[in-house]
Amino acid sequence: MRHCKDGRRYWLLPGGGQEPCESVYETAARELAEELQISAAAFRMLFIRESFNKDTGRHIQFMVFEGINPDFSTLNTGTDPRVEGFDFFGPEEIERVTIYPAMKADLLDYARGKTPELFRTLDWIS
Repeated sequence: MRHCKDGRRYWLLPGGGQEPCESVYETAARELAEELQISAAAFRMLFIRESFNKDTGRHIQFMVFEGINPDFSTLNTGTDPRVEGFDFFGPEEIERVTIYPAMKADLLDYARGKTPELFRTLDWIS
């Protein structure tokens, strides 16, 4: 997803917060539907990343999933005004774009057929 927030443009994976009593798979399905208006038959967790803001104490965890057998027939952006569009990238494109959170190396590994490390802490990006 291409976002524009506070005057900055960058790419990020579809996602968002988990609702109370919602499984991580239900969250993945809901966020995919909300942000790209598509569904997937199932989800497979690829890796987990976390990031800490030492100044504020904020801690965020990012669980990254692969959608299995996605149905792209309804592909479109959702209603979030920060979302300017979407695209699909191969390794060459991933290397050239700004992606937040800072998991570009992990996405490159996955795009190149490598298995990213399961758990890792990312630098906080302000």
